[in-house]
Amino acid sequence: MSMNAFMASAPSLASACIAQSIPLPSVFGANILSLHATPVTNFSLPSIPIQVWTKSQFDAVDFCNVTVKYSRPGSDHNITVQVYLPPPSEWNGRFLGAGGSGYAATQGLVTTIPPVDAGFAVASTDGGVSTLEFSSAEWTLLSPGNPDYARINIWSSAVLNDLSIIGKSVTNSFYGQAAAHSYWVGCSQGGRQGNMIAQRYPDAFDGIIALAPAINWAEFFPSMQFPHQLMYESDYAVPACEREAITSAAFNACDGLDGLVDGVLSRPDLCKFDPLTLIGKSYNCDGTNKTFTTEGVKIIQDTWTGPRAADGRFLWYGYGPDADLSYVANTTCTDQNNCTVAPFSLSQDWLQLWVAEDPTLNMSNLTRDDFTTLIHQGINRYDSIVSARDPDISRFRNRGGKMLTWHGYTDQLIPYQGSQNYHDRVRELDANVNDYFHLIDWVEKGIAPDQLTTVNLTNVDPNTGRPICLYPKVQEYIGGDEDMMSSFRCVSP
Repeated sequence: MSMNAFMASAPSLASACIAQSIPLPSVFGANILSLHATPVTNFSLPSIPIQVWTKSQFDAVDFCNVTVKYSRPGSDHNITVQVYLPPPSEWNGRFLGAGGSGYAATQGLVTTIPPVDAGFAVASTDGGVSTLEFSSAEWTLLSPGNPDYARINIWSSAVLNDLSIIGKSVTNSFYGQAAAHSYWVGCSQGGRQGNMIAQRYPDAFDGIIALAPAINWAEFFPSMQFPHQLMYESDYAVPACEREAITSAAFNACDGLDGLVDGVLSRPDLCKFDPLTLIGKSYNCDGTNKTFTTEGVKIIQDTWTGPRAADGRFLWYGYGPDADLSYVANTTCTDQNNCTVAPFSLSQDWLQLWVAEDPTLNMSNLTRDDFTTLIHQGINRYDSIVSARDPDISRFRNRGGKMLTWHGYTDQLIPYQGSQNYHDRVRELDANVNDYFHLIDWVEKGIAPDQLTTVNLTNVDPNTGRPICLYPKVQEYIGGDEDMMSSFRCVSP
């Protein structure tokens, strides 16, 4: 049946959204417990533009919510997959999986409603764990010293293939035909999930958008904790004003290195700013003159450099000089002279619960050797389970899969150089990586993008914006109106 003929004969949402008309999906190794279907009409969602969707307000969205619960042997925790299906007359013939954030396998409505509004059948999974983004404390340990490895394994990878199978099955049953193409879209944790899919389940999706992917999981969490480790070691908690003033000084020194002073630092590789030159100089903090401290400057400098062992050995990458460090280097101050470290649960959970397996581990008295040992223990125990950093994605390539990823230089949680490192490692195995590692036109028409475009969502004009260049090329200003695409080009660094 052609799509036009299908739409002309399509049933209404209410008549199609009936659980009895949707057979239970069959998932190898899983036990399907229940399936419920509920029509949802006139749904609205005030939101901010995220990922690839270009609307900030969604109104009058209709869809069928099919909720499937299942379990896997070895774990007594149920897993929930939700499939949102637009009315048959509005379906674009495509299926999409939506990823999570932090420790959560799903971001909920903010990542499912936008593609439903665009006509996709959309599936998400809770991964069998609580949906708390910033903490895994509810599910990591069976008891102190005993990680719930079965649950961690299911959450980290198995649920992703399950989502694809369940979502496609429900989509096929609901519309009476299979989706013509399938896509995965995720950022951060969702990007890690996308990479994991390409590496382990190459048949699950035709196209994968993996943004700011939280790969190298066992490596980058120590980068996230490192600023606080430095504060503990030096017995100095950097006040927010000092931290922000150091960041601003670096930004002001390096903003113009791309040829244009515009509030965008697009060439961090050229930024050779030495923060040690700030020591002893004054900065303004809420109207009061303060002095840059040796401890504060060195902590921020080392945060940019990234974790190092006591003997200086490289452990992982640091953050861009203009990254907002208010999460990873956060402190609480009663005044500017009395500050304490404000622990960040994302990284603290990793080191306390996943690695040390001890929720009472005192993070404030770790030596650098202790810290380095924890890093190595985390890599040894979890790299193959969760890090999603295997560079061999040849099976995904061979079956025609396409992947698109980007990573912001100012990422405040996941060091962007980890993504560059992964791309380079893939390229070492396959020099033609850019043939598939660059989506809909690419997947469905074979038209590969050589650059992407940033746009102002209040004035979507194809002539305005900035190019996002295909790595390793970088953006270069060549003159003219800084809001126009024609004022920039992509060049090799």
